[in-house]
Amino acid sequence: MSQPTPLREFPNVKARLRLSSMNPTLPARESYMDIWMKGPRFRVRDEAGRHVAEILGDLSATRGLGVSARTIEEIMDRWSQSQDRGAAARAATELYGDLATGEGWVLRGGQAAWPMRADELAPAAEQILAGELDQQLQPRQQVTRLGRPATEYHGYLEGDDRGIPYKNEVRRIVSPPYLLLSEVRDAQNASHSYTRELVSLEEGAATDADLTPP
Repeated sequence: MSQPTPLREFPNVKARLRLSSMNPTLPARESYMDIWMKGPRFRVRDEAGRHVAEILGDLSATRGLGVSARTIEEIMDRWSQSQDRGAAARAATELYGDLATGEGWVLRGGQAAWPMRADELAPAAEQILAGELDQQLQPRQQVTRLGRPATEYHGYLEGDDRGIPYKNEVRRIVSPPYLLLSEVRDAQNASHSYTRELVSLEEGAATDADLTPP
């Protein structure tokens, strides 16, 4: 008889994450996320108010450079968003999940919350955890970041995206269990990059009230 999968337990932490991306054909983008974790529960607040599909898509994109705008409509949407002065006033997107019950919720733009499995939403919170690093990344130096001792890793990752080969230069800074910085850059085009950087990290700061859906 197979053994049940152990329940994932998160550290108790509140973190703020800065996301920035550059693309040679699109405007540069920068936004922030707040992430709370405690035990099997998590919450993510995306200040840009993105759809949950885009939030998760940026994390699962093959190249590690976020979701690409592939159609004329998507490219025009990106340019429109960059010029929308009222974007900051729109309601954020909130993701809540409890891995113990499997329940998750998405709240966006003042709409009523809709359910989504917690394990599907969890990558949005887990992006601040280091996990296992790719073997191609090698330790470069010991650094201090956010007041924590950390190790900087560097290397190149190659692969295939829809039949097109790619090579990325990757830099990561890890202070277990946290991924303090992830920088992915097209090795052939330095103006194409995607960076996730923790700008604050407060251990023990997540409360039950923070993690309870409204």
